[in-house]
Order: sequence, then C-alpha cells, then structure tokens
Amino acid sequence: MKSYAERIYTSTGITTKNIFSNGEKVLHVGSGSRVLPGATTIDILPLPGVDVVHDLDVTPWPYEDNSFDVVYGHNVFEHLTDQLSAMSEVWRVLKPNGRVVITVPYFRSVDAFSDPTHKHFFTSKTMDAFLESDSGVASYAYTQKRFTKIGFWYGWPQPSKNPFIRVFKNFLYSHQDLYDSHLSLLFPAEIVIWELEVIKKP
Repeated sequence: MKSYAERIYTSTGITTKNIFSNGEKVLHVGSGSRVLPGATTIDILPLPGVDVVHDLDVTPWPYEDNSFDVVYGHNVFEHLTDQLSAMSEVWRVLKPNGRVVITVPYFRSVDAFSDPTHKHFFTSKTMDAFLESDSGVASYAYTQKRFTKIGFWYGWPQPSKNPFIRVFKNFLYSHQDLYDSHLSLLFPAEIVIWELEVIKKP
C-alpha cells in the first residue's frame, strides 16, 4: 500500500480526488484556498474552503485530543515560530497510529529564502528531533512527543521519468549527509517531504 504522501503527490500534481476511502478524518493545516479533498481545513486567513480560521502559532489548536487519522501540511511549517509546539499539537490531535505528512522548502531552495515570512529552514535531518531514537538530535530530548518515520523524500515522491534522476535520487537517499552538505549546492531539491506515524497509546 502506498503511503499517504505518495497518494497525495501524484505523477500529475497534487491529487484532486478524495484518497481517503477508509473514512479517515483528515486535518489540512495551513490549507489556504487549495484544499485537500476530504479534509477539514484550518488557516490563519478566511479564504474560500477554510473551515476554521486560526493562527497555528497559537496553541492549543481548536480540536480535541485524538481527533484525526491524518494531518497534512504543505508549505506551512516553515512559517511557524515554534516547531516543537507545532509538532506537539500534531501529536496531540492525531489518533494512535495516525500519520502526518509535512512538505516544506528544502534549505538550499530559492523558495526557502524568497518569502520573508519563512522562519525556519529544513534539511533531511530536521525532523529527527521528533523520532523515536537515542541518536543524533533526537538524543537531546527536546520533546517526548515522538513519531516513527514512514517515509522521506527529496522532491516529489513519484519516480521521475528521467532515468538519470532516478539513479541520482537513489544514490542521495543512501548519502543524505553528503547531499545536504555538498551535492545540494549543485543540485538543490525544491522541497522535502516527511510522512511520520505518531507513537502514543490508545
């Protein structure tokens, strides 16, 4: 079964169909007017399709604990002031075994710097702080709200039609430190995507 990220980001663009055929409750954070079909939406602006107008930097978010099966944020987390607080809210509103799909500009991308409201930059290791691990930045124990990494992608999850790009991406997934520190200077990804599963007791 494909991950949610692979079903949201199709070969022809972000899906325009409701992919949540199992009745999942989905929260689309920072949706703007481009709403993920089948999702409840929350945004700081009262745009068409927004169900709840709320500043995501203000916590708690206006939802009960264990309310959603999936949380989805496309180009929104880079705008938030406190990543620890935001991920704590994601953890809180997700049901046990719920998933979050996070898409942000890669730190080498021009888009990461072109918007003056961006407050954070993201490498392949940024979300490691929230993973169930005793190594790397996770060992600093900034938070006890933990997740399991289901998937990570530089750019679109769908395989490229270009065989060179497919081979290159397979290489860089095995050498992420090398890519982040050196190769991305020459070939920067535009976005990075994580799909994480919440760790919490029912």
